Amino acid sequence: DVCSPSRCAFLSGAYPLHNSIDDWIPPGDSYGLPSHFATIADKMGEAGYTAHATGKWHAGFANQSWTPTFRGFSSFLGFYSGGEDYFTHQTSGHYDFRWDAT
Repeated sequence: DVCSPSRCAFLSGAYPLHNSIDDWIPPGDSYGLPSHFATIADKMGEAGYTAHATGKWHAGFANQSWTPTFRGFSSFLGFYSGGEDYFTHQTSGHYDFRWDAT
C-alpha cells in the first residue's frame, strides 16, 4: 500500500527510503514519520504562514509527537488512522475523529 509512504514523503520532502516509512501504518503499530524530519507545515511556519490540516493523517499517531499539531500544523480536523466509518467515525472498534488545535 502506498498511502503512508506517499503522505510521509509529501510531508517531509524525503523519499520513503530515507524517511523509513516504506509501507502503510497498520492500526496499533507504534511508528510514524520520525520527528527529526521537518514537515512542509514546519517550513511554512518558519516563513510566517499558518498551516492547517484536514482529513486523513495516516503518518503515525502512537506517539503524540507524530500527530499533526506537533508536526507544524496549527490545527487538525480529521482522523489519524488509515480509514474510518464515515458515520460512526470508528476504526478497528475505536472512535477516531479529532479536532485538535494549538
